[in-house]
Amino acid sequence: MNLSFSGHRPILAVAQGLLLSSALVHTAGAEARAAAADNGKPDAIIRNAKVITVDRDDRIAEAVALKGNRIVAVGTNAEVDALAGPMTRKIDAGGKALLPGLYDSHVHPLGAASSEKDHPIPSFASLNDIKTYITERVNTQKKGTWIVVRYAFPTRLRERRFPTRAELDAIAPDHPVLHQGGPAGVVNSKALTLSGITQDTPDPPAGTIVKDPETNEPTGMLRNAYSVLKGLPRDAYSDDGEPDSARVKDLFRRYNTRGLTSIADRGASGPALRLYRRLRDDGELTVRVNATRILTPPFEDRDKIVKKLNDLAGYATENEPNGPSGVGDDWVRIGPMKVFLDGGMLNGTAAMREPWGVGPTYQITEPDYRGQLFVEPKMLAIIAEEAARRDWQMTAHAAGEAAMDELLLAYDRADRTVGIRGRRWLITHANFTTAENLQRCVDLGVGADIQPAWLGLDTRTLLEVLGPKRMAWFHPYRKWLDAGLTIGGGSDHMIRLDALGATNPWDPWLGIWIAVTRQAEGIGVFNPDQKLTRAEAIRFYTINNARLHFEEHRKGSIEPGKLADLILVDRDPLTCPENDLKTTEVLWTMVGGSIVYQSR
Repeated sequence: MNLSFSGHRPILAVAQGLLLSSALVHTAGAEARAAAADNGKPDAIIRNAKVITVDRDDRIAEAVALKGNRIVAVGTNAEVDALAGPMTRKIDAGGKALLPGLYDSHVHPLGAASSEKDHPIPSFASLNDIKTYITERVNTQKKGTWIVVRYAFPTRLRERRFPTRAELDAIAPDHPVLHQGGPAGVVNSKALTLSGITQDTPDPPAGTIVKDPETNEPTGMLRNAYSVLKGLPRDAYSDDGEPDSARVKDLFRRYNTRGLTSIADRGASGPALRLYRRLRDDGELTVRVNATRILTPPFEDRDKIVKKLNDLAGYATENEPNGPSGVGDDWVRIGPMKVFLDGGMLNGTAAMREPWGVGPTYQITEPDYRGQLFVEPKMLAIIAEEAARRDWQMTAHAAGEAAMDELLLAYDRADRTVGIRGRRWLITHANFTTAENLQRCVDLGVGADIQPAWLGLDTRTLLEVLGPKRMAWFHPYRKWLDAGLTIGGGSDHMIRLDALGATNPWDPWLGIWIAVTRQAEGIGVFNPDQKLTRAEAIRFYTINNARLHFEEHRKGSIEPGKLADLILVDRDPLTCPENDLKTTEVLWTMVGGSIVYQSR
């Protein structure tokens, strides 16, 4: 599609592939800008569109007027055309759907951007794929160097299980190997020997070196225990190193191609903040970043927790504090403070009320194993209370319902001692909940950021492991909304760049489609009573995420006064065939009045 001004030259001349060289409002030259400023008329009008406003009434309009980086009017073609001045440029949308820019509530862009800097990482569909990858690394790397298979979740493998220590030994006897599936992973014998791990090695804090119940020898399975491994590469389970500016910019341009104009970096380090601010200052940032700050263990006592919170809000960039929540501008804003409370459902470490069950998927041999809590409840309560005193919005990685139990108890205590209602505290992931916990969320005003791709990719394995009764409360979107709570869609993008091939897939249109259809690989529609409508699914990736971060007055819908973050797409997501939602193509993406992407 070729967009052009009515009566003027085309505006979307592409420079350097995806990025245009200047803002929409600057294309007509200094004289035109001055004239428009003098008469107060819009700089540009987008007309002949199906404008899906995502406002309170889900109003549909035809045209939008822009001035500077803001929306100044929304209405019919005639109403908005009447606002035009002689220098106002008009864009004919050709009847296509215009939406607010999309917002991913959970990404890890630094780690994802650099994940393939050394070599491409394939998608793993089976243990054979993993064996092939390790074999290739064996033939490439020097003996004795670490081979790490990052974020290879057993729930997504054809065999639906982790590899065994013996299987890794057979492929790589002379290299230490870690098959990392999040906080749980399997190492081979070389890794155990290199690290001096024996039957006498004690468990690290909040971690477990799994040992054979008969021989007491390490099985190779480690749960939140990578700290015992010696010489493990820094990026094996972290993305807090110095960022690669070019790779991060490339990733953000990729995000723009699928309509993303805002992201929440759910683990923004000091180096990450410095990079985002530098890109902002240089005019090179093409997505808006809400930066979550991580409070890291150990959590020993109240005084040390207070010091950690104060340090977290210090200065990584001159004159710009790194906290508390809300400081910053429309490009880079500090979001919640986050702690990691439990493990994950994709690796069998989420803290559950009932035992996970013995079986090969997660190499669980303990009948009463219920997952892992990484923070003692007493310390968690202190963290919440002191965070509230320092004006932090708080979230916690909480995958299992037992983790949510402890988190909401801590939130309730903070509410009683300091007060958190109205602060929109959050739960990150919230994969399993209960009726009681939803009511607690209502009472405390707690929302959640949720990843629909996990519903699509992991339900089959989890259903086999946990059974239908427990899975009735897996990603229950309708129950959250019917309770009057706010949930926002995200991806937890960690490694690889491709929108669909990444871990985790970050394409927001895939997430919207899953939320609408509840389609799960291998089983079809799962718990159809929890489907969202199309309008709700669009809100899931726009205004809901803005609301989670106190940004709903700035973005998330197409309304006068809000930022001109807009996308034009090739189909009507409210009426197109259901299965066409996931292949929606973005024709152009605008951030603050600037076109940052146009399809070829």
